[in-house]
Amino acid sequence: MEKLTADIGLLEQPELTVKTAGLLALIEKLHLAGIKYFLLTDFESDFNSRDVDLFVDPDYKEQFEQLLLLTGWYKRKEPAYHTDHHFYYSPHSALYLDVKYALSFVRTNNTCYTYSFLDEAVNKATLNSKGLYRPTGIVAITLYAAHLAFKERGKLEEKHRHYLTQYMQLYQSETEQSDQDMLNNIANWHTSHFPENTNKLQQIILPNFRLQQKKMVRPKSYLKSGYGLKVLFLGTDGAGKSTLLNAVGEKIHFKTSKLYLGMGENGWTSKYTKLLYNFKSKIKWLNRILSMTKSLILLPLEFLFRIIPVKLRSKYSVVLIDRFPGSFLLEDGTIRSKLYKAILPKPDLVFFLYADPEILVKRKPSEITLERSKADIQKFRKVAEKVSGGQYISIDTSELSITEATDLILNKIYRHPKVYKNLLTDTLTSISS
Repeated sequence: MEKLTADIGLLEQPELTVKTAGLLALIEKLHLAGIKYFLLTDFESDFNSRDVDLFVDPDYKEQFEQLLLLTGWYKRKEPAYHTDHHFYYSPHSALYLDVKYALSFVRTNNTCYTYSFLDEAVNKATLNSKGLYRPTGIVAITLYAAHLAFKERGKLEEKHRHYLTQYMQLYQSETEQSDQDMLNNIANWHTSHFPENTNKLQQIILPNFRLQQKKMVRPKSYLKSGYGLKVLFLGTDGAGKSTLLNAVGEKIHFKTSKLYLGMGENGWTSKYTKLLYNFKSKIKWLNRILSMTKSLILLPLEFLFRIIPVKLRSKYSVVLIDRFPGSFLLEDGTIRSKLYKAILPKPDLVFFLYADPEILVKRKPSEITLERSKADIQKFRKVAEKVSGGQYISIDTSELSITEATDLILNKIYRHPKVYKNLLTDTLTSISS
């Protein structure tokens, strides 16, 4: 058992300045290596997102990936839905790179529109105020419009209108007289049609693109079944399980799935299952039969209906598990213990959350008593010991703020070897593939 306190080596969540510094350090190395690239969005480098979209000249792909590897970047293991997107991650700066090695945009699964003036776009790229290369003039406006027209930005929002307006205003002076008709047409769509009728925007910009036969979309059937990393939050009522789980889910840098394995008011797959589980007969012998049926049939089926959908989509996710029916696992050698051991996921990390019993009572005075609180702490500690094989991590939430506890948990998650084994690649052969 390990007890976490706020004074251990903490991998803090980087602030914006750290993220910016991490990116600028990489960009400086790209410049020194002579690798040709430019930003595909966020041309003025506002850094309002964790993702940075780059185009890298395909002639420099191998050199670019070697540089990433040598500077501590990793390639994301989950394949992108679009085949021309490649994702890289830096744990040190909490940044994702979304890199394209072709200026292509999906038309169908096997066709795309590719920008016709690639060499000109690369050669005319200029440094923005932050020292990153961006496309110039009509190239910048056209490429950003293409992101919107072909819905690479997903559902269009007001921020996309803002950026398109900004780029048209900033880069107007860099355009030629021959570009004016296209600019006027984009401006008209922006004023009269945004966010609808993206087909019209496609028709406006298509003269600058050529149609190609190229596989662009991976089938959705590629396997996602499994778990990236399973993290269990155990603890007494009032210890802050749900609060911390939600805080970790909001702050973590990886995809997450949530799995509720409690028997409380919420989280049941059906209200009828919940009613049946809570039903009690006034006849003692019938109640014993019902209790056995619930624990051996009803509850295992309920948990399976919760577990299976999560497992089918979580191969590349951190699975945050809220609660665990561990008391059944404490019955060593019983049929019930073996059954639950077979169906429940085995956590990779177990966090046992507790607090001073008197503080727990103050947090939920109408729900728990001092005696129950003390008993629950002992019970859940035994469950944590059993489930983790003695390797659980103990956190006293009465000594730490939510932010401190969240950062401590994230520190443990980021350092777990399965993060690098299941979510990221960490070998030269993998990153070059």
